[in-house]
Amino acid sequence: MKRFHYFLALKGGWSGYSALLTILELTTLLERGDLKQELLKELERQSIALKSLSTHEGVDTAKLELILSKQKNARERILQLSGKLGEHLKRIDFLLSIRQRTSIPGGNCDFDLPELRFWLNQSYEQREVDLRRWAAPYIVLETVIDLILNAIRDSAMPKPEIAENGFFQQSLDPQQANQLLRISIPVDEKIYPEISAGKHRYSVRFLDPFPIDSVPTQVKTNVPFMLSRCSL
Repeated sequence: MKRFHYFLALKGGWSGYSALLTILELTTLLERGDLKQELLKELERQSIALKSLSTHEGVDTAKLELILSKQKNARERILQLSGKLGEHLKRIDFLLSIRQRTSIPGGNCDFDLPELRFWLNQSYEQREVDLRRWAAPYIVLETVIDLILNAIRDSAMPKPEIAENGFFQQSLDPQQANQLLRISIPVDEKIYPEISAGKHRYSVRFLDPFPIDSVPTQVKTNVPFMLSRCSL
């Protein structure tokens, strides 16, 4: 969705095409499962967990009530999405033809898709109206997923850790819900983390990607980083 919004804001014809391809990619992604039901289940689970916090000492009740209100609104917005996600695009021949041709290298040439060239030649305002209409259900999903993920991310405070010789490992309690690991390192560090996780433990390796066209290697020095183990 960030990619969609980025290309939507640009006014060139080909940026509009990139935004359109992103919508088609999202449609394919959403065909793999019932995301609406998954989101409703997660919202309900989070609401129950958050309501149990209301009796805890020191809880900001005003903030808690605001989050619960947003979650209730999110459930209502999902329930208003009728039918299967992406079904609204399968009745549009223009989009179906683009989806079929883009799977072929060079399949989007003007002589194969003259209707695409026609659409790209329309004004930015017209293309924006079309793109926002096609992406409308996905924009709703985006706001709901943001709400869910922010609640999980805010459930833990970052703590400083050290990866000795670029490696860090920690055990997990299988009886406790462990939903998300967040790792922060300075933006100017020329390394990145690779995470492996199972039911009982997880490990983090920090890798040096340079030169970029070679196989990354594990860092040989101690790496300080910030770690958040998020659970709600």
